[in-house]
Amino acid sequence: MEMSSKRSIIKFRNGERSEILDEIVNEINLHLSINFKKISSLSCSPGYLEELTTGYLLTSGIIPDTNGLKSLQYEESKNIMHIELDDNSIVKDMIFSKMKPVGCGAGTLLFAKKDFIYKYEHNISITNQQISALMNEFNKSSDLFLATGGVHSAAISDGEKILVMREDIGRHNALDKTIGNLYLSKEKLSDKVILTSGRISSEIVLKVIYAGIQMIISRSAPTQKAVELAEENGITLIGFARSTNFNIYTRNERVVFPGA
Repeated sequence: MEMSSKRSIIKFRNGERSEILDEIVNEINLHLSINFKKISSLSCSPGYLEELTTGYLLTSGIIPDTNGLKSLQYEESKNIMHIELDDNSIVKDMIFSKMKPVGCGAGTLLFAKKDFIYKYEHNISITNQQISALMNEFNKSSDLFLATGGVHSAAISDGEKILVMREDIGRHNALDKTIGNLYLSKEKLSDKVILTSGRISSEIVLKVIYAGIQMIISRSAPTQKAVELAEENGITLIGFARSTNFNIYTRNERVVFPGA
């Protein structure tokens, strides 16, 4: 299924009515199943479903701590992704919190209940020039958003360049797709930076914590709960990153200002 569709619509602008062919983002409902038992359903854009599923499992705390992903099989006729883990009983034995995405449509977010403060292997740093350059590249690369205006964007960077970028109707899904991409490629996540177009809520920060990533940069605002969670877990949270401007809310020592 394509990421978008064409549809004839009536457009009214400046007192003028016209009929045009408009591009509209497509949406599906993806069901995730472990051992033939549904664990969640996600309203999402139709592309990169294996990456989405993998990222969702990782940022929910199901993998990779005590379990590994063995295989994924997509049953297209029913929109079901069948998941096989090293130990399929883990979902039965784990205690999860279920959340509805804040202000982001239908679907269920799953988080394994854990009491921990994340300890990172090493610290990373980034300059103010790198932040501006990455966000400028990020904004120019949002092809589906520019065509439809109906998606969020997320990307992962090594601080120098964007490694992978994905777009989806849900900001959580876009994030999971990028994280899933790197996990499937066996890339290390702990030294990477998340870029996102959407508001940074507590669920976004939780996903970043479970992925082991220590920096989030967004062109939008964070919530108070997200800032507190980032502070508690040693995550650098940067918002309103536009042009050469940005706000640092937590762990500002990771941002370097050469010559300032």
